[in-house]
Amino acid sequence: MRRHGTIRIALLTMLFVAASRAEVSPQPPDTERAPKESGRARVRLFGLVGEGYKFVFVFDRSGSMGGDGRAAIKAVKAELCASLESLSPVHQFQIVFYNERPRIFNPAGTPDRLPFATEENKRRAERFLESMTADGGTDHEAALRQAIRLHPDVIFWMSDADEPRLKPSQMDAIRRLAAGIILHAIEFGPGPKPAGDSFLAQTARQNGGGYVYVDLSQSPTKPANR
Repeated sequence: MRRHGTIRIALLTMLFVAASRAEVSPQPPDTERAPKESGRARVRLFGLVGEGYKFVFVFDRSGSMGGDGRAAIKAVKAELCASLESLSPVHQFQIVFYNERPRIFNPAGTPDRLPFATEENKRRAERFLESMTADGGTDHEAALRQAIRLHPDVIFWMSDADEPRLKPSQMDAIRRLAAGIILHAIEFGPGPKPAGDSFLAQTARQNGGGYVYVDLSQSPTKPANR
């Protein structure tokens, strides 16, 4: 009987130790809060949301983006200034305006790098935006290649999808170069969205991004159709 009692006490002791360890074991991480805890930024632009540490904003500033009542470039400037405020100094960003060739925001004299989102760089970016005007032709591919070379997490591309359009071979080349970079596309127009997919929508879909159409005859900061 004494032996049975000893065995029973030993078993109870083992159960108590196991229960104590279970009570202090670490809880699984809250996956919904992971992006915030890891310091990733959420940037919203014309209803599209990008998440990461490094962002590049690519803006078409060709003549068609500014004339004939198509004031897309004005809407872009206002929207970007608001979006930059969601970034903290641990995040990086870059702005690429383009017509026949890209023109990059370059506060430190190093165009191949992304500036950190300090308050000073945000104010410099606002002044850079104000200096941009719409004129000239368009080379979409050169600007997108410039953005991809910066190795961001997310690219936001804004254009009115005017000529010359990206060819399927060019879109394939962009997809191969991007190699997993998320590319969102915002298309501007003077009225309701035309039927069918534009090359902006196709490029965004091929690169894991979202697409939105902004009708400039309505509120320019509200997307009309996806």
